Amino acid sequence: MNNEFMTAQQAAEKWNISDRRVRVLCKDGKIPGAFKEGKAYKIPANAMKPADGRERKNDKKSTVRWLKWSNDVVGTIDSGNAVTFSDPEYNKVVSQYTRGMKSWTPEEFTEFLSERIVSRDRRDIEKVLFRCGLSHYDIFRIAEVTRGIHPKDLLWIAHDENERLDTVVTDVFDSVFHQKIDLTGDTIDTPEGYNIKRYGVYDGNYGIYKQRISPLTTDAESEVAVYLLAKKLDVPCCPAYRTNKDTVFSAFLFDFSKEYIVHFRRLFEGARSDNEYQNLISVRPQYKDDIARMILLDYITRQDDRHLSNIAIKMSDKNESFYPLYDNGRSLFYEDTEEMVAQAVADPINYATSFGYSGTYYDYVREIAEERGDLNGLINHDITKDEIIGILKAAEFKEYRFDGALQWLMKTIEIVRKLS
Repeated sequence: MNNEFMTAQQAAEKWNISDRRVRVLCKDGKIPGAFKEGKAYKIPANAMKPADGRERKNDKKSTVRWLKWSNDVVGTIDSGNAVTFSDPEYNKVVSQYTRGMKSWTPEEFTEFLSERIVSRDRRDIEKVLFRCGLSHYDIFRIAEVTRGIHPKDLLWIAHDENERLDTVVTDVFDSVFHQKIDLTGDTIDTPEGYNIKRYGVYDGNYGIYKQRISPLTTDAESEVAVYLLAKKLDVPCCPAYRTNKDTVFSAFLFDFSKEYIVHFRRLFEGARSDNEYQNLISVRPQYKDDIARMILLDYITRQDDRHLSNIAIKMSDKNESFYPLYDNGRSLFYEDTEEMVAQAVADPINYATSFGYSGTYYDYVREIAEERGDLNGLINHDITKDEIIGILKAAEFKEYRFDGALQWLMKTIEIVRKLS
């Protein structure tokens, strides 16, 4: 912390709340003087912790909505948007959200909704608001329309205690996830995130259609290239296919009817250390090799957008597993200029992208190698230059980003090979 500003993680430690909560408060304008610089928030060092919105003892709020898992009530939502759980450990997924707590403050409920509802930063947010009958962004009013329904689990918001899930899902949601029919058209069902995207079906699988970020980016090409490369390197990854010039389909690898996705962000409680690799292992040590593979792939592909909300585990009633990697479009110089590409390719150690609060992917690759003694058995690094060229051509890379991606991949794979 310097004399003027602190980071979101430093504020989280100071105020004894999660760093995600701090970022939500910054985004919602609840911390005076906080502003975003690049991808991080800068918060005045003397900023006070915002009020948490807990109800005063004499303020009695009436139940106005019900939080349900499928058709079972797991909590009630009062008129002040505080949640009281009737069964905070209803199942493994609900337990990850509640962490055994019997209630949520309105801020904690907001955090829950932010993981299920379109972001205010969405590129087509005005169209989404129009479909919801709104003129401005209000996460609670959007939740009133969408009911907080999300394909990753069966949690949703009921307006009546006897209301059933199958009576409120939209035709689009029902077609995609129950019938595997790609029904397009205007809908309130839309994934969270910055990109313009929609739920859909491709080649018999449900997933997400994502549009290219801009005409100047190659995130569509990168999404496909990383998937093809991951297959060759033996790193589990969700399939990605180009469906037209500017659109990629990313398939879900879970059974919506009986499997659920929980992001790593939900596995943490309180502040984390500045070593994100060790943080991930601390909450799921059984996935140490999977986490190491992810870091190797992310270093090799110059991933620039890995965070706790796109690393996940897959849960069912009986077991859980590390979910295959996804959301790989922001990699392989997807938005970099020719000059930036040349600089990075010339020094793939010092130009490795960062991961977590501090440290680069190369730092973590070195740490993993030193910890294990070598990197053998994590990935298959026996890949030829011709195979990499074939992958980049299949993904339709062109010009300087083709050349840059080829050189970067060759050099980083060789670095990993030597550490092995």
